[in-house]
Amino acid sequence: MNRLLLNRLLAVLLAFAVAEVHAQSLPPTISPTCPNSHFFQGAAYSNICWMCIFPIRIAGVPMGPGSVPDDAAAPFCVCPGRTFGIPSPGFTLGLWEPTHLIEEVREPWCSPILGKALISSNLTAGVSDLARWGGYKTQATQHTELSSAFYNFHWWMYPVNAIIDGVVGNVCTRDSGGYDMDIAYLSELDPTFIDDELAVYTQPEALLFSNPTAIAACVGDAVMATVYKPISLLYWCAGSWGLSYPYTGHLGTGDSPPKQASLAGFRGLAAMHRRTLAKRTYGNDAVCAAHIELMMQKQQYKFGTFFPIPEIASDHWLGASTFTWGEWRNIPMVGEDFIWTQWTYKDCCVTAY
Repeated sequence: MNRLLLNRLLAVLLAFAVAEVHAQSLPPTISPTCPNSHFFQGAAYSNICWMCIFPIRIAGVPMGPGSVPDDAAAPFCVCPGRTFGIPSPGFTLGLWEPTHLIEEVREPWCSPILGKALISSNLTAGVSDLARWGGYKTQATQHTELSSAFYNFHWWMYPVNAIIDGVVGNVCTRDSGGYDMDIAYLSELDPTFIDDELAVYTQPEALLFSNPTAIAACVGDAVMATVYKPISLLYWCAGSWGLSYPYTGHLGTGDSPPKQASLAGFRGLAAMHRRTLAKRTYGNDAVCAAHIELMMQKQQYKFGTFFPIPEIASDHWLGASTFTWGEWRNIPMVGEDFIWTQWTYKDCCVTAY
């Protein structure tokens, strides 16, 4: 077995072991409403759609069922070689990878992946109120938001992806996606995800789309995301889930939990691009290395329900109607927090040396 691949597989096993020990040492949950996804009891492998890595696209030819972004890379490429760094011609390889897990939880600091709170409740009393409702608003505004949905966003690296990334990395020229079990982002620590007014400072363009014409255009995106693919040009739309702006966890009222949690995941992922934590990983300009893309490309991602009722035979485009994949995937009271598998499409260049 290739030594590099062996080292990466050992790193995955070690990461699971360390995370399990850490999970056992954490304090009890803040609230009995924090569920346990049994991630470390086998769900990490059983709750994922392994066939969703397809189609694997080799030199522009798709292998297997499924679809890829419209502007995926051309069949051939030239990148610095993996061994000597000298520009080398090659062909492109593209596939879907389960790079992250996204937790959407109502109770601040709750982690269904760990099955308990991330930190002790006696340290988070004041911060939890801020993370739940937003601590910068007037009393009247807070009263309105108490009756609306709010989801916290946790972005986890998915260590299972190390197996795929390790194999692909042996033949491709590209940067690795990482393989540690780690939390890359917690919305409880980000005031701009909690407060709509502060969020405007990180997405000032949101003011341009607060009009009936821009909102009406999202109907087309909702239809296309459900029956085909989301429309990349309509970046202010989250398909049938709602509007992508503002990048906060406040979601209004009247929608189903799967739809609201999906929109929170969409906004959180868009915020990761704005913060340069997420990058563009497909297309001709990304075959040698991922690059910063401040505006999220919707066709780069798909979501798969990991918890409470997993999608193990399929996934779905961002914005696809929950009536086609998810209205039945929540459990009242105990299953209204969600974990999404984030599928990321990646192109890379297979070079000779």
